[in-house]
Amino acid sequence: MLRKSVGSGRPIVLPTTMLIHTPRFILRDFLEADRAAFISYQMDPRYRCLYDIGQADEQRAQGLFDLFITWQREVPRQNFQAGIFERETGRLCGCAGLRKAGRQNGTAVLGIELTPDDWGRYRLAIEVASALVEHGFQDLDLHLIVGSTASGNTRVERLARWFGADITARRAGPEWMVTRGWQEVEWALARDDWAKSGRRRSLSAN
Repeated sequence: MLRKSVGSGRPIVLPTTMLIHTPRFILRDFLEADRAAFISYQMDPRYRCLYDIGQADEQRAQGLFDLFITWQREVPRQNFQAGIFERETGRLCGCAGLRKAGRQNGTAVLGIELTPDDWGRYRLAIEVASALVEHGFQDLDLHLIVGSTASGNTRVERLARWFGADITARRAGPEWMVTRGWQEVEWALARDDWAKSGRRRSLSAN
C-alpha cells in the first residue's frame, strides 16, 4: 500500500496495485484497454459451455470486468484480481486472484482461470498460481489460502494437490455442476505447509 504526505503531515493512503513478474508471465491489474480481450475469451463457446453460460450473456462478462476495476480502488484493498499476460507477446492468457473480502483475517480465496486456448497448459497454471501463493503469504501476510473447484475440472483439482493443499470438503455445487454429475471440491493451503513444501523449494531453485 502506497502513502504520500500532504501539507498537514498526515499520510494519504493510496490503493494497492497488483503486479507480479514470473519468468514467462506478468500478473497485473486490468486496464480498460484489456476489456476487449477479456470479453472475447469469456464469450468463447468453449468457455460458455463449461460454465453453462447463456450465448448472449455479454452483460455478465462486462459486469465482471467492471467489478475487477472497482476492486482496484478499494482502500484498504480486499480483493486482487489480475490479468495473466505473456511477457513476450502481451497476450491475455486468463486471470487469477486472491479475494479477502468476507473471509476471516489472514485468509483469502485463490482463483485462477485460463482462456480456452490455454487449457491444458499445466506449467502455465503452476507458474502463475505459485507466484500468487507466494505473494499472498509473503506480501499480503496471509496464513491460509483456500479455494474451490468442480470435481470435473481436473486441471484445477490437480493443481491444488500439486501444491500440497488439503481437500477439506466435497458437496453439491451450483446447478451447472449438478447437471454434469460433478461436486464442488474445497481445498486449503496453510502458510506453514507452503513454507516447508518441497514444491516451493523446487520452484525457488529454478
